[in-house]
This record gives sequence, C-alpha cells and structure tokens, in this order.
Amino acid sequence: MARSIQSRTKPAKPAAPDPAEPEAVAPGFETSEEAVFHQLYDPGCTPLSSAEAESVWGEIDARTDEIRSCLAQFVFVLERHEHVVDLCRTPDDIPSLFVESKLPDAVRGNLPSALPALLKWKAEIAAFREEMKDFYAGAQFKKRAAREALWKRSRELLMRYPVSTLKVMEWYHVASSWCTTPGSPSMDELFRNRLMPDRDLCLSVYRTMKTAYEQLDRLRQRVLYSHLRLVICIAKQSCNQPQQMLDIVQEGNIGLVKALDRFDSSLGHRFSTYATWWIRHEIMRALARQTRVIRIPQHMLATISRINRAEQTFVKRFGREPAVEELAAELEMPVARIHAIRQMARQQISLQAPLHSNALSEDSEITQEDRFGTPADSDDFNPEQHLSFQFLRDVVHKAVDSLPERDRKFIQMRFGLGDYEQPMSIRQIAGEFRLSRERVRQIENSVFEKLRRSNPELASHWQDSLY
Repeated sequence: MARSIQSRTKPAKPAAPDPAEPEAVAPGFETSEEAVFHQLYDPGCTPLSSAEAESVWGEIDARTDEIRSCLAQFVFVLERHEHVVDLCRTPDDIPSLFVESKLPDAVRGNLPSALPALLKWKAEIAAFREEMKDFYAGAQFKKRAAREALWKRSRELLMRYPVSTLKVMEWYHVASSWCTTPGSPSMDELFRNRLMPDRDLCLSVYRTMKTAYEQLDRLRQRVLYSHLRLVICIAKQSCNQPQQMLDIVQEGNIGLVKALDRFDSSLGHRFSTYATWWIRHEIMRALARQTRVIRIPQHMLATISRINRAEQTFVKRFGREPAVEELAAELEMPVARIHAIRQMARQQISLQAPLHSNALSEDSEITQEDRFGTPADSDDFNPEQHLSFQFLRDVVHKAVDSLPERDRKFIQMRFGLGDYEQPMSIRQIAGEFRLSRERVRQIENSVFEKLRRSNPELASHWQDSLY
C-alpha cells in the first residue's frame, strides 16, 4: 500500500542549490578526513588471513600465466620479447624486466651469466618468429592440432625467461586495443602481420584472455582493499598536518599499486612487508616534492639528507656541532658546496606569516604584543582583552615551567620570559649555547611541538589566533 501511494504522489521539484552554501559531505561523515578514516572500520578493508592470502596469490599467478599463454599466440609479442632483451644492458636491468624467481637455476644466482643466455634466447625467438609467420601464411594453420602444437612450443619458449608482470599487462592492453577496433582493410592487414591471419580465431583468443584479465583484476582489487589500512597507518605516521592527510593517503595508494605490480609471491615473503617500503617511498617522495615553495631536484634532496645524517653522526660522536670545514672533510665536498647546499635547504617563509607562529626569522625582535597578542598599555582599555591576556600569560608560564631545564631556558631567552626581560635572536641564542643557527631552529620547532602536545589549552589558543 505504501508503495502504491508513493507511486501516485507527485515528486517535489528539487530546490536549486544555494551557491553560497558549502558543498555537503557524504552522509554520516562531518569531514572528508573522517570518510577516509572510515576505511579503518570498513569490513571490505579487512586484512586477508594467511590461508586467504595464499589462495588469492595462487589465483593471481594462475590468471597471469593464462594471459601469458594467450599472448604467446600473437606475432607482435615475440617481437616485444626481443626488444626486452635489448633493454638488458647490464645485469642490474634483469630484475626489473624479468621475474627473477622464475629464471633458470643456472642464471638465477649469477645474473652476469644471464646476459649471454638472454642473447641466445633472443636468437631462438627470432628464428621461431619467422617460423610462426610462415606457418600462419600456409595451409597448416587451418589444422587445429598443428596450431596447438605450435602454440605449445611458443609458450614453452617464452616461459623459459618470463618477463615482468608490467610487460604482460602492457602487451595485453595493446592486443585489446587492436581487437576492439572495428574491422577495416588496414586492420585486417594488421591482424595478418601482427596477430594471426584468422580474425575470428584471434577474437576468440582475446575473449579468453579478457576473461582471465577480469578475474585477475578482481583479485588485485581484493588485495588492494585489504591493505588500505596499512596505507592509512603509514600516512598517519608520516603526515603531521591534517589538511594534507587526503593527499598523503593517495600517494601511499600509488605506492601500494606499484608494490602489487612488482611483488613475486613465489619468494615466500608477505606482501605487507614488501608493500610497506613502496608506500613509505612514495609518501616521502611526495612530501619532498610538494612541501617546498621552490622545488628541489630529487638528487639534491638526497644530498641534503646525506649532509644532515653526517652532521647528526658528528654530534653523537664528539658532542658538538661540526664546523663547515670538518663537515666538508667528512663528506669529501668543497666548503663552498656545503654552504650552497645549506642555503638551498632553507625553507621559504611567507611575508604574511604571523610572528606568533614558529616561522620566526633569525634576528627578529619580538615584542610583548607579538608574544601574547595584546599590547601592554593601551589608551582604549578593553576588559575582555585584558582578561584574555592574563589567562594566556598564566597558561604560557605554566607550560614553560613543565619543560625540561634546557628547553625552558631556551624558550625564556627566545621570548623574553622569566629572568630574561628582552627576547634574544636565534643568532644570539646560538652563541650562548655554542650551537649552529640551524640546530637552534630545530630545537625551537621541537619545543613548540612539545608545547602543543602537552598543553591543549595553549595549542587551542595558537590555533584560534591564526584566524
């Protein structure tokens, strides 16, 4: 009855959206970040058990081998295998182009010896490709038994040195684009020269391959969804700004897909262990690439990290900051290059950045108004503002007193608190503690982070003062 009444009821005309109103988020979530973290409790993202993972990876390998078998019947795939061998210029190129665990035992543990073997294999493929062309052009092609025997030889030849899964997927999409193109004289010629002469038989092979690919895609999706919690967990460890969380999760998902494309289950390792490195690698690359106003090349970021590690090692060894000459001798770099790299590593600060944030310049003078957001003396006295100032002063002193002795002294010197009536610049503090200015800036950021975590009232005031 309710259904019939509803069917006779004239639906109301939807109201036009108000452009002034913000876009509504998904029902049940207050923010888009909550929608992402909902994946932590989504049953579809539950990690696979050991038995399920073993079954899934067995099915993935079976479907991949089925696609390889179908591709072995096409002429152009033999040519692509020859091109892959040409790409192997050094032994280090072999693991990225072939499945190393499925290589013959004679070359698996000795990759330099694999290069001559691959060249011999390439010559065999070239000879077999000419034989396949002659077979496809002759009358023997119409005999099913002869075709099956030829394709079996092709599969055995190509599976001797299996190429990577990325190459298999690439060739599948090439064959798919050709088989889904409408027939024409030019396409018929392409089928004869690049695939096989019988178009109907070729489409039948393609449909078999497509079915295997769809099954493979569902299995891969299952693996990806079962590891989304791992991506979010690593992203939370790497990102300290909530507004960047969605972007960081997406970068981690890219690393998860790359790990899935390169993972070899036959080695006996867990996929989560292998994927963790790729997820963290993509997140770190994204942070290094996107968090700077002026982009720094990847090799220079690696050099900056190398200098920072050398400086930290020197501090642990000798208990003091290294001089530029000592650091240059340790890294075997010119002193001028060390200075240039340090200058490059500095973060840019906006001219509109508030002084009460941690983005303070080295020699900036901080007044009482900058420290507490309220002038000490004002002609137009505001009682509410004065009470807020007193409350903030009590919170600041309470937070500073809870810090360790060195951090407390550092904050008092920097902001002119306690026994220090005048605030000191970073350069003055560096001379007082006998540290470099860069180390003083690092300590300053570390102390601010401690204050934010241990004092919610002070952190909320800082957050409110930014708006």
